Amino acid sequence: MASLVHSHQHSGHSHGHHHDNTYLTSSNKKDAGVRITRIGLFVNLFMAIGKGVGGWLFNSQALIADAFHALTDLVSDFMTLGTVAWALKPPTPRFPSGYGKIESLGSLGVSGLLLTGGLLMGLNSVNVLCEQFLDIELLHAFHSHSHAIPDWNAAWLAGGSILIKEWLYRATIKIARERKSSVLASNAVHHRIDSLTSIVALTAITGSRLYGVTWLDPVGGLIVSMMVIRAGWGNTRAALLELADVGIDSEIKGSVRKAVSKAVEASSADPDSSNIAIRDVQGVKAGQNYLVDIELGVPETWSLAETRPIEEAVRQRVGSKVRGIRRVRIRFVSNESQKPDFSDEFIGRDVSPRSSLEPEDEEEARHEHEHREDSSNGHIRKRAPSQSRCFRGQKRPTTAAADTSIRILVDIMDDQSALYLGFDLSTQQLKGVAVTPNLKVVCEAKFDFDADSRGYGTTKGVLTNEEESEVYAPVAAFLQALDGVLSRLKQNGIDYSRVKGVSGAGMQHGSVYWSKAGEAALNTLDKTKGLEGQLGHAFSYPFSPNWQDASTQKECDAFDCHLGNERKLAVNTGSKAHHRFTGPQILRFRRKHSREYEQTSRISLVSSFLASLFLGKIAPFDISDVCGMNLWDVKVGAWNEQLLSLACGSSDTTDLKHKLGSVPEDGGGSFGSINNYFVERYGFNSSCQVYPFTGDNPSTILALPLQPLDAIVSLGTSTTFLMSTPHYKPDPSVHFMNHPTTPDLYMFMLCYKNGGLAREQVRNSLGSTPTKDLESWDTFDQKASSSPQMGQQKEGQPVKLGLYFPRPEIVPNVRAGTWRFTYKPGSQFLSENEDVWDLPADDARAIVESQMLSLRLRSQDLVEPPRDKSLPAQPRRIYLVGGGSKNAAIAKIAGEVLGGVEGVYRLDVGENACALGAAYKAVWAGERKEGETFEQLIGDRWKEEDFIRRIADGYQKGVFERYAEGVRGLAAAEKQTLKGERE
Repeated sequence: MASLVHSHQHSGHSHGHHHDNTYLTSSNKKDAGVRITRIGLFVNLFMAIGKGVGGWLFNSQALIADAFHALTDLVSDFMTLGTVAWALKPPTPRFPSGYGKIESLGSLGVSGLLLTGGLLMGLNSVNVLCEQFLDIELLHAFHSHSHAIPDWNAAWLAGGSILIKEWLYRATIKIARERKSSVLASNAVHHRIDSLTSIVALTAITGSRLYGVTWLDPVGGLIVSMMVIRAGWGNTRAALLELADVGIDSEIKGSVRKAVSKAVEASSADPDSSNIAIRDVQGVKAGQNYLVDIELGVPETWSLAETRPIEEAVRQRVGSKVRGIRRVRIRFVSNESQKPDFSDEFIGRDVSPRSSLEPEDEEEARHEHEHREDSSNGHIRKRAPSQSRCFRGQKRPTTAAADTSIRILVDIMDDQSALYLGFDLSTQQLKGVAVTPNLKVVCEAKFDFDADSRGYGTTKGVLTNEEESEVYAPVAAFLQALDGVLSRLKQNGIDYSRVKGVSGAGMQHGSVYWSKAGEAALNTLDKTKGLEGQLGHAFSYPFSPNWQDASTQKECDAFDCHLGNERKLAVNTGSKAHHRFTGPQILRFRRKHSREYEQTSRISLVSSFLASLFLGKIAPFDISDVCGMNLWDVKVGAWNEQLLSLACGSSDTTDLKHKLGSVPEDGGGSFGSINNYFVERYGFNSSCQVYPFTGDNPSTILALPLQPLDAIVSLGTSTTFLMSTPHYKPDPSVHFMNHPTTPDLYMFMLCYKNGGLAREQVRNSLGSTPTKDLESWDTFDQKASSSPQMGQQKEGQPVKLGLYFPRPEIVPNVRAGTWRFTYKPGSQFLSENEDVWDLPADDARAIVESQMLSLRLRSQDLVEPPRDKSLPAQPRRIYLVGGGSKNAAIAKIAGEVLGGVEGVYRLDVGENACALGAAYKAVWAGERKEGETFEQLIGDRWKEEDFIRRIADGYQKGVFERYAEGVRGLAAAEKQTLKGERE
């Protein structure tokens, strides 16, 4: 409890001497933290009694002083128990600010007792010293028999006190570290610092006994009493200041400002949070409660409806993130207001010349008020913005009860018939899917860019400039696609008035460049026209760089070395630089299209671009998708200033930060209601909410309620490995992103260019002729299944490992080629040798093992053993998707190599995984209760049997351990191959 504090100064060390009473006042007696805290309470009780009685019996002033010190701790704890219940009572009309000051009064009582006792102890010690040296008794009331040397038993008591306090320290700090509890850590340090007074007492007593110096004990008592006096005065002063409503300290103000800033960024009222300024933070402390006042500057044209979401977001964020906050009062003023403080809330002495306490005549009072409002010494006085323009034009509800009843009725109807929409803007298509709150798909539609778009001539959704390795898409085609999908969904029978929420996904890394007129155009759309015809002037550049673009090698090199090397870049941003990443793309865009860059007002990712269309203004980036830019510092949770400086070519990054905008932390927080264009043109409900749109890979991971340490392996043309993990261990060969919905989780991703293509090459080498579906894989399956693990006919023989890259690979970064090795696990001898290989038969199993071993090599530091530690570290489940998931031999080898506590599963959500994941995200955002995670809500509603099937065993004892040698061998093979490439 912050109020009941006495700050000791031990040998110059300042120590805030207090117990945080979170555990002391808890009713959970079985909790280890509660138990050790209450043990400390009883220890203080027995130590106060024991040292007090012992000091008197064994003639030690130092021990008596130490006993009083323990007594003050005890009184503080009991005062806590006596006042904390009162302090936490809710405010009443009689006590509108709550009862926190009762705790302040208790603190004043304890600190006053501490100060008084310290003075009395000090006087007693001084009196004893005067008797011994001057033969003068200053105060008869303090006459003492302490001319004798203290008994050795006093030393034993002091020494025992030190040991007990040290034991309490060790026991408490152990629990604190296990819990990561700053509260218990503070209490632990308290125990250790308390032992210092006992050390002083022990030193004084021992010195008196060893050297026969009678004055040493009262000197020790005097030192202890000075410690207590200093602490008592400090806390008495603090309690008096608290009762006098002194302002909160700078640390609390800083914490409040940080929380407000985060709330403003995450709020739906204004995605461009630069329009909102934190002008002032003030507050007072009442016991353990903080009562804060926050002044926010907003555009003077804002209405009450626009400020209300900000107010709610700020209050919720500050209350949940800043410990001890009891009340948050917020006022809004115009950004044009000059005074950044609360002084204008106080009534000046010259406001009214009346001294009478009689009530004024109502009309006269109104006239005087208006006169004072309109003039002062002949000049116009501007009315306080917080009372006028922000709320202009708003009508106060006069029938609150009726309004609430109607709202409840509407909510009930919505729950019974609600729909949620998810969209996926991919390279070749835009897909839309509608689901119910129970996750049932009721409608879907798609728009194919090659087949359905008009006038753009795309091939597989993109245009190319082969000379410069550029790959890009016309933004106007995206606009065509959205109108097309919405029209087709309506033709398929969807009732848009039932839609409560919208979310979506976009191909990662792609960017869209808005012109200065872009946002105004979004907000003034004509319902009689399509999007394409109205937003042609909304972009400073008509194309969006695609993830397949490879034109940014020079820019990637600059990013990789700007922080020192590619590893440092990966540590900061989650990935090394890649051609497709938005940061290098922005740098190249600025260099090649400098005029268009200057004309760019905002930059969107493809995901936030799509969200902006629905929102009617530029939407913020998603907390996960922003990690695919090489600009966002993942651990810090902010733009990396050094990388922004590189991208914009200036040390002043203000303009680029404005172009990029804010990044809300809450993956389910509403951006606001849907653009009125969609209400009038398609019949959406005006209350439909737009939720954050994320990247296609993060959205895929949402297509099932993936638990931490579950892994998805996509076995398509390329191979992609996705895993949800609480560990952030970046490396240049992998990608780390924030989880799109769940704080403190990350999405780990591996991308390989050579996946299905490499397996097909081996399959064709076996003599099979592709005919239809799985039939052409029969020979491949037979060879892969019948071959021994890693080609090892018997234990002790070398294993066979291969690298198969028909295309240049990025993991590892090597040219196209095939390498075959033998590896001896015992000696770790690696040889590039095909002589012992039975080709091409051995390749069938080796290609699958090679791909799975590479996944295990790069994910092994992220997995954990099951809770009971009965098995080695491995994923909980392996989910296979894509064409390769239909192959039983591949699934079997995947389980043998990667493990999987619960086995290997095939996930089949059709062709709409990204759109479905986005729809699920909207369901979670719209339906969640406070604190309910995506995994909890979707997991409860998701019908596992409809989407997954167990197709192979996971962990197999002995087999999994044997493949650990294969992991080491593959690492050696890659290292040798990379070395050969450099030579």
